[in-house]
Amino acid sequence: MKSLFLAFSLLYSLAGFAQGKLSVDNMNIRIGDQAKATVTVDLSGGKEWINADKVWPDTIKGIEIISGPEWNKENPSAATATWLIAFFDTGLVRIPQLPLVIQHQGQSDTIYTNDIPISVVPVEPDSTGLKPIKEIYLQPFSIAYYKRYIPHAVILLLLIVGLIYWWRHRKRNEVLSEPPPVILLPHDWAYQELNHLAEKKLWQHGEVKEHYSLLTAILRQYLERRFGIHALEQTSDEIINQLRFLLMDEALLHDTEELLSVADLIKFAKADPGMDIHVDTIERVRTFVRNTTSSGDSTIATQNTSDEVVG
Repeated sequence: MKSLFLAFSLLYSLAGFAQGKLSVDNMNIRIGDQAKATVTVDLSGGKEWINADKVWPDTIKGIEIISGPEWNKENPSAATATWLIAFFDTGLVRIPQLPLVIQHQGQSDTIYTNDIPISVVPVEPDSTGLKPIKEIYLQPFSIAYYKRYIPHAVILLLLIVGLIYWWRHRKRNEVLSEPPPVILLPHDWAYQELNHLAEKKLWQHGEVKEHYSLLTAILRQYLERRFGIHALEQTSDEIINQLRFLLMDEALLHDTEELLSVADLIKFAKADPGMDIHVDTIERVRTFVRNTTSSGDSTIATQNTSDEVVG
């Protein structure tokens, strides 16, 4: 009794699923033509066809799915899904049974459509036969054909002109660039720096130490430029010894020694020797430069020549 009940339930369940029917609008077509294949299925009572998008297998020979499915569910008991298919094989091409997976009340089952044979005929050639290949037709020359290239040619021409202008302008800038600075002679450089120092009027504004620092720096750099003495690295005594070695005039040497001594006292001992000493400091250095570039040079040269004669 129990087995009979189970069998009855199974038959009732299968009966509740929809049945599918496959139809094609044209059973005789030419190769390459298209036809509409429609599957009609009962989807009433909440049934659902769950594999409609994949119902066509990829292995059907000579058949290609162009589009679909297009649904019509106005009548659920006879809902339709239509595909547009094309045939690329001649002879009798059979559309196989399509498996429809139907789901209802949590249960699913697979039913199959009917298969349909389609007669596909080849395309008949033209009764007149194939015509010979025509000769190559040479299109006559026309300037209008090249009008589309005019914008490109204009852009290219403007680019070339711009590059030429840039190159010439660059060359002109290189030619008009500032010449290298003129290297002044030692005495010209010293006069220039002393004039700049005088314009600053440092000691007049109470900056005595700064005044003597710049003044002695000018003197030391002049000695390096003029005589090759490393005056910037030497003490005042070492500088005087170097100048004495050059057989410089004694009065000029004494004045220079006094000036360096005063500068050292002001810079390092913070001494204040009085305003009278500050007044002529720049002029004393200017006198030193003048004497070592004119008469001073002659004196040193004369003394060096005398020593060579005595030797």
